[in-house]
Amino acid sequence: MIFPRGEVVHKNLSTAYTDLSALVSTLKSEGFSGTIEIEFPQHKGTLFFGSGEIVDAEARGGAEAKKLAGQEAAQALLGLTGQKNGMVSIYRLPPERLAIVTKNLQNEIVFKGLSTDFTRLEGLLHKLREDKLTGFIEVLTKDNQPMGVLFLEEGESVEMYTLPESGPSVFGRKSIPIFVETVTKQGAVFDVYRIRGGVSKKEKEEVLAVPLTSPPPKAEESKELIPIFQDILSRVEKWVDGATQRGTFLKAFNRSRMEKSGEFFFLDPFSGEFSYQDGTIRFAGETSGKDFARGILECLRSSLPHLEKEFPKNRMFLLKLRAEIESSLEYHGGAMKILGIDTDFSSFFQ
Repeated sequence: MIFPRGEVVHKNLSTAYTDLSALVSTLKSEGFSGTIEIEFPQHKGTLFFGSGEIVDAEARGGAEAKKLAGQEAAQALLGLTGQKNGMVSIYRLPPERLAIVTKNLQNEIVFKGLSTDFTRLEGLLHKLREDKLTGFIEVLTKDNQPMGVLFLEEGESVEMYTLPESGPSVFGRKSIPIFVETVTKQGAVFDVYRIRGGVSKKEKEEVLAVPLTSPPPKAEESKELIPIFQDILSRVEKWVDGATQRGTFLKAFNRSRMEKSGEFFFLDPFSGEFSYQDGTIRFAGETSGKDFARGILECLRSSLPHLEKEFPKNRMFLLKLRAEIESSLEYHGGAMKILGIDTDFSSFFQ
């Protein structure tokens, strides 16, 4: 699978000077989300991190270039610790974008090497829609350079990312029509994959025929936002505690929760609906997505005066903190917009 490129954290670190196991431990403690690409002469692969945990992996190695996935791949890659002839690169990716990739790691080929010389992309998408395929299409130039990946659920195009010549991959569901048009004009080659072990349409209909107790729609909205705000809070916490001392951010944030609990009940520590500890959000309420986002953003906003009182003479600290919060919000702006959350943060500090 063609993996997306995230924001570069470190690139081409030599394992002659980098302890792989120590690096993994550090990323876990930092609540890192993204990928570690590992390459040795006979082995290469990728570890996928979500909020400080290895959530998946893919690896190839040996004379037959055997493909491994999941826990087996992770163990194989971590087993390379101590070898000196490899390279390691680290890329940051938001958890919700990482999830798109890991969901599709277990796959099987359906069509390989389809060319626009003989295949119309619109016609291919129409067929996959009729087949209700859940998987993805890798798009490559005619000289085999990766262009992007288009994801399908039940045959419908749901997300995509492109790979520019430099910089991080560009995600965007709204760009799918433009991407299809560009690919059609320029010419390309397609490889189509289906998620392995997917449920057939008939099996799905049988499951749907059984009454289920579904969680309230409002709770589902909030749960979709948890990975986003978990990443935002852990980034800000790491910055604040790194500049001061451990626990400084959490103290100010929890104080703000009490202040805002009258307006946002789920924030009340005694309600048992919300908690943030060690970089992890736990939520068991029924608050709507918009109120969930507003509540946490208001807590962040009202945490600033508390932190300012802690360090009244350090004006630079507050300026840098505001810049860090703005950067984190902008980083997730696109994903929040798709989920229906207002992404105009211009008045956040007013």
